[in-house]
Amino acid sequence: MPDTNIVPQARDICGEIGFAPYGCPGSEDLGEKIATEFKNKRYKAVIMENHGVVLGGTNMMDVYQRFETLEFCCRTIVNAGRIGNVNVLTDEQIAQYIHHFPKNIAHYMDVEYPSDERALRSDMVKIIRRACDQGLMISTYGTVSVRWHDNDFLITPRDVARWDIQPNDIVQIKNGMAEAGKVPSRSVALHHRIYQLNPHINSIITTQPVNLMAHAVSRQAFDVRTIPESWIFLQDVPSVPFGLIYNEIDKIATMFNHHRAILIENDCVFVSGDKLLNTFDYLEVAEFSANSLVMASSIGPLQPMGDKEIDELRIAFNVK
Repeated sequence: MPDTNIVPQARDICGEIGFAPYGCPGSEDLGEKIATEFKNKRYKAVIMENHGVVLGGTNMMDVYQRFETLEFCCRTIVNAGRIGNVNVLTDEQIAQYIHHFPKNIAHYMDVEYPSDERALRSDMVKIIRRACDQGLMISTYGTVSVRWHDNDFLITPRDVARWDIQPNDIVQIKNGMAEAGKVPSRSVALHHRIYQLNPHINSIITTQPVNLMAHAVSRQAFDVRTIPESWIFLQDVPSVPFGLIYNEIDKIATMFNHHRAILIENDCVFVSGDKLLNTFDYLEVAEFSANSLVMASSIGPLQPMGDKEIDELRIAFNVK
């Protein structure tokens, strides 16, 4: 049975998963077994033995997002098992994590939408939809932000299906406050601090692609010394323990002085860049590289490039 405690959002959306013993397809017997799981144990998702899965919800969108999140959860577990052990969070860890979400962010009323700001909103929507199309983001999780002026920026809203986001849904953040009437992503404080401490960063993507998350859940090092292009784009990608992004914001934000991407155990990946399209490119390369590692694990261990080869790349491509 899939343990949805691999990441907090999967547990929140799917809950614990029920199990219905085998029954003939279309039979009353199978219907009764499924109904019992939903009714007596209050599950929202039930796996049928040697059959499939049934999900319930308040409406079709609720059901679909639960299905999509459960599929992401299962694929992550399968891939994590290929490269290491699947590590799950305790209910206490998840509760503490949720407790750190910003609840009362200040708002401001006099909001202006000049042409350059509107253009950024459109660019963000295009990238979000592209990420969803390529499986780099699902409807229930994924944050994109872009620096606008100084440390003011635009960021995705909370609780809006990612592939349904429109330009007017994007939230403007000014002086650390959100435009009135909108709720920004839960990671807004960390995005803000990254911009403050890293003038060279102009965009950030936070998401959960299955192969990168396989490394985050198995807590296996994500080694990008696979092919020259992967390392040139990303350099080395560190992993940090779960929960650190809310307990030590300054420490995480400072890490982006030296790293384009950071993997958060049992949580997500942060990717940064000077332009939104570049940031998306880095994300594509990171997930491609992670997928290569997952697939190759079945035939043998990684034979990474050594320090000598990396030093050659630093000189040849002027990588600091």
